[in-house]
Amino acid sequence: MRRILTAALCVGLGAGQAAATPQDDDWEFQEDPAQNLMVAAVRYEAGAAIIVQCRAGALNAVLVGLTPSATGLELQAERADGRRDIQAWGPAGAPGAFRSETAARDVRFMRGGGSYSLRTPEGAAVRLRADFDLPAHSANLDRVLTGCGWALTDDRDPIARVGSEVSLNDPNAASSRRRRGPSRPRAEGSGRSETPPGPTAPAPAENQVSCIIRALRLTECRPDHPPAPGARSRAEGLEWLRDRQIYAPDGVETEGRVMFIGESPLIMVVRERLM
Repeated sequence: MRRILTAALCVGLGAGQAAATPQDDDWEFQEDPAQNLMVAAVRYEAGAAIIVQCRAGALNAVLVGLTPSATGLELQAERADGRRDIQAWGPAGAPGAFRSETAARDVRFMRGGGSYSLRTPEGAAVRLRADFDLPAHSANLDRVLTGCGWALTDDRDPIARVGSEVSLNDPNAASSRRRRGPSRPRAEGSGRSETPPGPTAPAPAENQVSCIIRALRLTECRPDHPPAPGARSRAEGLEWLRDRQIYAPDGVETEGRVMFIGESPLIMVVRERLM
């Protein structure tokens, strides 16, 4: 049995309705064992698509055909059962293509099919609205997830996520450094920095760490994916994150919410020591 999928993409004050495309009731699936590659995808007319890929054990989720933007997008997502989440999508190297910064969580959000709605928050510099009708079944999507070593469910998926306004960086300390000018390198053994290093490009999903915020501190930090064979221990990085203070504007809800650290904690530790 075949079904009709449509994607309505609304940008700024204008709106465009994509034409219907025939599609099976499950995600399209392709596999290339020679390249250690598995792909699940759903495609729409007018060039829109959602592509989930596992290549050599690394999971990626990409939205194609959205409004081009030089920066990433923080989107408010809602699915057919009414569940909502905040999703962060960074530029994927082609105009209108964006890569999920928490691929497994966002892919699991798409399981079950039906309406998948994305919106930029009110007042965002780039205004975007995208409504996708996903396939009713997700067996092929699940094949890609499990093929990359991810579970089909996670106990932190229902926990509300903090947005990009919540940070490991103290904005007051950053302003103070700008007024003082460039700082000199710290001497070896002078103690750990009070201000964590700034963000870098998103790390692979397999390096992702999540923490629960309690009283503006990171707690219960854990890797969200089993370590790859031969990978370095994450213990030092997790220790670096333990009980770290976070910073949020007044009125922003953080208590009990989950925060994702998209940069390998071990890399952050090394960078901190070089400051």
